[in-house]
Amino acid sequence: MIIFALIVVLFLVLLLIGFPVGFAAGLASFIGGGLVYGDIFDPRASAMIARLALSSMDNFLLLAIPFFILAGRLMNFGGITERMFGLVALLVRPIRGGLGHANVLASVLFAGMSGSATADAVGLGQIEMKAMLGQGYQRGFSAGVTAASSLIGPILPPSIALVAYAVQAEVSVARMFFAAIVPAFMMAAVYMAYVAYRARKENMPIGTRAKLAEIWPAFRVAILPILTPFIIMGGIYSGIFTPTEAAAVAALYAALLGLVVYRAYGLGRLARELLGTLIDTAVIMVIIIFTTAFGVVMIRAGVPGAMADFFVSLTSNATVLLFLMLILWMVVGCFMAQTPAILILTPILLPITETYGIDPIHFGILMTLTLTLGLLTPPVGMVLYALTRVTGLSFRELVVVSMPYVWLTLAVIVILIFLPGFVTFLPDLLL
Repeated sequence: MIIFALIVVLFLVLLLIGFPVGFAAGLASFIGGGLVYGDIFDPRASAMIARLALSSMDNFLLLAIPFFILAGRLMNFGGITERMFGLVALLVRPIRGGLGHANVLASVLFAGMSGSATADAVGLGQIEMKAMLGQGYQRGFSAGVTAASSLIGPILPPSIALVAYAVQAEVSVARMFFAAIVPAFMMAAVYMAYVAYRARKENMPIGTRAKLAEIWPAFRVAILPILTPFIIMGGIYSGIFTPTEAAAVAALYAALLGLVVYRAYGLGRLARELLGTLIDTAVIMVIIIFTTAFGVVMIRAGVPGAMADFFVSLTSNATVLLFLMLILWMVVGCFMAQTPAILILTPILLPITETYGIDPIHFGILMTLTLTLGLLTPPVGMVLYALTRVTGLSFRELVVVSMPYVWLTLAVIVILIFLPGFVTFLPDLLL
């Protein structure tokens, strides 16, 4: 067991010195696989990794990943984000601090198309920052709410992280998608409550009520992109298509909007977005291949069993266990991106939860949501790094202005731990 603990340490060291996650997991997997057979140069270890690579890729659900990536890339190009934000900003204009609320609501809408926090922060964030600064909002407040609202992207379906968890945990993608809806809206609600508190405290701008003559043109150009999440979830719920097929429908719909309806780009731009999608998908698949192998090696080494014994020695209460795992996820999220962390931790931690009778859907939402916080926490904080160029603030300043939203998100997670019905209610009702 000590040897395999050293393999985990090797993996972490490789990450800290800058190795890509996939290659770090791959090297640790080859060495760990060799130790399973008693010799790190045993060719059976390589054969085992190759078999795991093929089996991990042979999954129909994984086809959803490139299609959702393509849909998000196409939706983030050609003025679609500006149309959405323009409509939402008009609707909340009479509210004090209205653009802060529009920031959150626009992220909710965009999350239903892209499923990516970074895409939200970079694409929609530029529009939001320009609008808020132009209306006299403080740069720090504007940057904080922009960073926080981007966290909704990886939670609200379609979400690549949820697909990754469903593949590893062998649970329904549809159930994961519907289970994430209420937690995502809870996040939006607490962010907007904080915006309202800051707006009243700091006497932020308040606008006039928009007239129908303003709303109708904005609604007409924004309604088609806004329909995307309803098409995806409605099709899944009605049984018209599976989650994987829904991803293909979303990509086709996004292409039709950009090419035919809005004529925002041509076939050349579509080809470049397809190439970008292939590159992004290849990166994710390398991570999936080697993190799956790493997880299996750890399972064969008995790591989950040892961890289960350790947790049982600490507590027999499922709620306490989830709080212990919450601490673990927060630490991991500070050093590793969300999706790779899910791919590595799921096969190791999920067997432990079965001992405690924890619903795997509830567990998956909690883990995904907590690891998402790593996007706003140093030293990784990918959203914060992306926003340094968008907001004009330093990384340190962004950490400070984002911290209230980190605590608010943690409050939502704690509520979900104590009240799992918020997670399981919707999938149980609809599916």
